[in-house]
Formats: sequence, structure tokens, C-alpha cells
Amino acid sequence: MLQTTETNTHLYSIGKKYYRHYHNYLTEKQVNNLIAAAEKAYYEGMPLNRFFTIHYDDHADHKRPQQFVTRILERTRKWLQYRGLPVAYIYTIENGQTKGIHVHLLLHIPAHYQRDYKRALKQWLPFEWNKERVVFKTIKYPPFGKLSPLSPLNGVLTYICKGIDPSADLPNINAHYQGKIRGKRWGISKSLTT
Repeated sequence: MLQTTETNTHLYSIGKKYYRHYHNYLTEKQVNNLIAAAEKAYYEGMPLNRFFTIHYDDHADHKRPQQFVTRILERTRKWLQYRGLPVAYIYTIENGQTKGIHVHLLLHIPAHYQRDYKRALKQWLPFEWNKERVVFKTIKYPPFGKLSPLSPLNGVLTYICKGIDPSADLPNINAHYQGKIRGKRWGISKSLTT
């Protein structure tokens, strides 16, 4: 069992060992925080350029689905810091009707490290990597002067934030119920807090 310690304080999703409350939706404030974190990453030279969806329902503790994500992010943090790279990520957790519990993870991995990171991630997963389990995508930002440099990211943000409360006032996001999650269903790295 993962313990919450001082060394794990960059993981805001695990402030408690056990959560008592279920959350049905992301709030408007949470989605705005995710968007602000992604923009901050871009403007501080750490664009979120890798997008992973990892389906782990059969490996999830349904009382603490964040535990799986925390393990992956802790290993990612150590992997990045060992190479002298910044740690920048955001994520949302969903509990879909057909796919169960899964995480959408956006993170910054410099282009020449992406192949090595993918190889490391495969070793950290408690199951075999296949296209039903893990979906990944590289996000390519256009050069300045063409539309908004954040355009490629906006589509991914809209997708990972689709679990927003339908009463929220964010017209660019089509809200869809993404199941109950016990505890926090989103997170950002400490480097991206505003």
C-alpha cells in the first residue's frame, strides 16, 4: 500500500489514504485549473506533448483508484528527475460504463526521450501493453503565427474534461457522465500550480 509522505507531496490526488465521498463530475473550477496548468506548461517551456489513456479497471482499488495513478506518476517523476528534466503533468480519472476505471494523462516528455519513456512505462504497468489497455498520442504544437499555438492541446483538454458537471458554464466542452470516482478525479503536478 502506498503511503502518503513528505516525498509524495507533489501528488495532490493522494492527500488522504481513504476517501469517503464519491464524485460524479469534475467541477468548473477543477476544469479551469486543468486548462490553466496546461497553458502554464506551454508558456514555461514544458508543453504537455504526450497523451496517454490507461485502462486499469481490473487493477484498480475501487475505493482508491488514485493509487494506481500515483504509482505511475511517482515513477515518472523519478525517471524525469534522474535525467534532469522538469516534471509537468495533468490527469483525469474516469469510470466509464464499458471500459471501467481509466486515466487520461497529459505530460511533458522531450521528443528525444519519448521512446525511452514509453519503454519504461511498459515495464511499470502490471499488465501487458496493448492497444485495448494503453492509447498514446504525441501532441505537436504548430510554429508561432499559425492559429493558436495551443490549438492541438485544446482538443485533448476538451476530451479529458468531458466528465464536467453539465450545469457548468464552459460551452466548448460537451459534458458526458463518466461514472462515480471515490476521491479526487483529477490532478496536476506541483510545477503547474498557479
